[in-house]
Amino acid sequence: MDRAMRGLWNVKTKYIQKALTTSLNKIGAEVFTQAKRELRDATGLKAGVVAKGLKKDKARKGDETYSIFIKSRYKNVIEFGARQTKKGVSAKVWGKRRIYKGAFIGSGKNSGKQLVYKGVRGSRTAVEAVHGASLPREFKRQDMKKIFNKKIKTRFPILFKRALEFHLMKAKGRV
Repeated sequence: MDRAMRGLWNVKTKYIQKALTTSLNKIGAEVFTQAKRELRDATGLKAGVVAKGLKKDKARKGDETYSIFIKSRYKNVIEFGARQTKKGVSAKVWGKRRIYKGAFIGSGKNSGKQLVYKGVRGSRTAVEAVHGASLPREFKRQDMKKIFNKKIKTRFPILFKRALEFHLMKAKGRV
């Protein structure tokens, strides 16, 4: 941030404010995309499924913060490309295909969605859902903070400078 703000003593603060908001939203979008990719690679989920679990809150005038929220539960194994086999259910959880012995694909009790179930030990009739990865846990497990900070340190000064030049040229009527 300090590196990006050097030499701006003669620029009006309203242009700095606009440039800051613009550059924060741009770097936020880049980090958001990178988060989706990292989680996709870590969990083995499709990018669209990962994207549904992520939400973003963009920066705006008066609130110069860009936030990424991860709201998701443990995903059922059906989300990982599960298919029924003779031995059980085969699914590619965490990027590796594995057979869940004795598991089967059935419809949900209330939702009617296709889910993967497995029998409970000690009971002849009870079944429980088979779960795979959780986006919030994987986000914490992978060293995301370090990856994001590295990207922000390299890209933010460049994006801020471009945004400031754009807003100054716009003010002069050249754009």
